Amino acid sequence: MRQFLTILYGLYFLAQAQQAVQYEAIFQLKALASSFIGISVKEVNSQEIIYEKNSHWQFVPASTFKLLISFIGLEKLGKDFRFKTAVYIRGEIKNKNLEGDVIIKGYGDPTIESRFFKSSVLQDICDVLKKKGIEKISGKLIVDNSYFHPKINDHWVWEDVNNYYSAIPYPVNIYDNEFHIYFQSANSGDTVKILKIIPQYTKPPLIEITKNEVVAQAGGDNAYIYGDPIGYQKRIEGSLPAHQKEYSIEGALPDPPRMFADVLIHKLFLNNIELQNKTAVILNKDSFNYSNSYFLGDIYSVPLSEVVSLTNLHSINLFAEAIMWALGKGNYDKGKKEIISYLKQYAINDKEINIDDACGLSRLNGISADVLTALLSKFYIKNKEWAFTILPVAGESGTMKKFSDTAPLKGHLMCKTGYIERVRTYAGYLKVKSGKVLAVSVMYNNFNVSSEKIKQISKTFFETLYQNY
Repeated sequence: MRQFLTILYGLYFLAQAQQAVQYEAIFQLKALASSFIGISVKEVNSQEIIYEKNSHWQFVPASTFKLLISFIGLEKLGKDFRFKTAVYIRGEIKNKNLEGDVIIKGYGDPTIESRFFKSSVLQDICDVLKKKGIEKISGKLIVDNSYFHPKINDHWVWEDVNNYYSAIPYPVNIYDNEFHIYFQSANSGDTVKILKIIPQYTKPPLIEITKNEVVAQAGGDNAYIYGDPIGYQKRIEGSLPAHQKEYSIEGALPDPPRMFADVLIHKLFLNNIELQNKTAVILNKDSFNYSNSYFLGDIYSVPLSEVVSLTNLHSINLFAEAIMWALGKGNYDKGKKEIISYLKQYAINDKEINIDDACGLSRLNGISADVLTALLSKFYIKNKEWAFTILPVAGESGTMKKFSDTAPLKGHLMCKTGYIERVRTYAGYLKVKSGKVLAVSVMYNNFNVSSEKIKQISKTFFETLYQNY
């Protein structure tokens, strides 16, 4: 019997060795010889290592870094956590006239009037005021934007910081903190015409395009916005497709709380609530005295589980950054410490990670493939019933929709993807032929081949895993 078991174990390890050689061969492309590749594949329940390559090296992860804030945010805050916005008034209500001020205090809700949700926050604010019988406000609209002090990450590249994917969260947010520039293009080589900017502020300073160097050209959107990220004057460079009647690119709003105030004033008007002076005061410092104010209630966002799902499905940097602020209760560095604390709690090696932001834009972020699969495995074991629902699915949704729309990967591979220049990463789950679930992480840094080639190599690897295990 003992001899039989020895032979059985020998055959098993021989098969494992043969499979490792097979996996290794997939990545033996001459053009990848000077690239860095990190891989970790584990069976989620047993933590058996199926295959690994440089699995304990730190790699720049790009957007797969969002898995940290997604999973740990859900674990620490709870899937039913909701961002809030508080409504106060001060002064007396006489004959439906508030002889005083309305105060709105933001706590970082990034979903207000988001294109990804049916937000009702502005309407809810109006409803709270109407419930108190207020039809006129003789004082001011005060927007308290002091819960935390937002700052653009110093390590995000200049090409990014004015564009929509670098929109940072404020205590008070609106419209995903984006604005849209609409263009009309004609023949290739011609400068495109700017049609409009939406949304636009109601009073100066307005968002202004001081220099337009965007030309029509075959291909996709290769236009970028430059300027002071919190300034209103922008210049644009690059190219857009030719012969477009209306084509838009998105930039980061220079002052979301101010835009919030503009939109809320209009919303009050539509609800027959008159703000007599039609102006707002934005407070960016924690100096407001609430002692003589009356609290009317909190307005809540959708649950965190929905925010996380959209964060991963569409790789929304704003939402990831907002969750970090929430995790730290208004302190970004404390949010980072919460992540490290969680990793230590579950014996995941925190020495193989460096956290510079929550969304993955910074090249100072670093993480090993082993840490990612350990985190994926831990989250799956604790949240098996919905671990798959918050990741894009191959051939079906989000950033994985076009990865593979055929068997065996369609519907079986669920991954968060990451992409910045010369970085491509995948991390998630693979349901293999045997019915088991594997945690997978594949990271490429500093490659010189096309992103399409990296995609095909990865697809071959995942298909081989599916068949072999």
